[in-house]
Amino acid sequence: MITNEIYPFLQAYALIIGLVVGSFLNVVIYRIPNNKSIVKPRSKCTGCENQIAWYDNIPIISYIILLAKCRNCKAPISIRYPLVEFICGMMTLMLLNIYGPSFEFIAVVFICYMLIAITFIDVDYFIIPNEFIIFGFVVSIIAHGFNLLPLTLAQGFYGLITFGGILFLMGTLGTFIFKKEAMGLGDVKLGLVLGSFLGAELSLLALFFSFIFGGFMSLILLITKEVGDDHMIPFGPSISAATLLTLLTKTVGGGNYIINWYFTNMWNGEYIF
Repeated sequence: MITNEIYPFLQAYALIIGLVVGSFLNVVIYRIPNNKSIVKPRSKCTGCENQIAWYDNIPIISYIILLAKCRNCKAPISIRYPLVEFICGMMTLMLLNIYGPSFEFIAVVFICYMLIAITFIDVDYFIIPNEFIIFGFVVSIIAHGFNLLPLTLAQGFYGLITFGGILFLMGTLGTFIFKKEAMGLGDVKLGLVLGSFLGAELSLLALFFSFIFGGFMSLILLITKEVGDDHMIPFGPSISAATLLTLLTKTVGGGNYIINWYFTNMWNGEYIF
């Protein structure tokens, strides 16, 4: 049993682990789409090609000390690197506070790391690499096989069908209407993975926010004229953000604050049909 005296140290440890994982995700985000090994060689400056020393690769701290410049060639270091590290660190800490030091926390945090990487890769390359889909299914199989999630295997299957199935139908409908691909298959496969973690009810919630976030992103990109001639807009970041929101609004009893709020304040108990 973890006492109140120990818990702050556990939180600090979770934050540090998250920052370190964020540093590793920066490698993953750059190398996987370019078919490079994530194990070797060591990280290099993209400007001068010099290997980065360990003391220049400390999450966030090195970025601040180096004033966002390479020690050797003074080439600017993108703000994305500390941003990914910060997001991972804070996400790990928040998930620990929500799920506690449990096996469910471990499964969920792995999926969240995956979503963070997918977000940045989809923004840059408009792809969701199959490596992440395989990783997600492996985590899902292990989580369900050892009963690490508050879901039965059947509930996970229903969620898989709900999330992935609705994305597939929406993509098919959009392709029929607009006469071109409306949704990538990678988005559908990601929906299958996430649905197996969320179950049908939370999958519907995540889908709802996915389309809301996607609509806002599309509107902003159109207004700022950041959309290319092909009018492609990545949907993976919207799916990821919506799923993270769903996971971060879990209640102590295993429910969801957003769903509870809706049924408490918005729904009067009557059905339309």
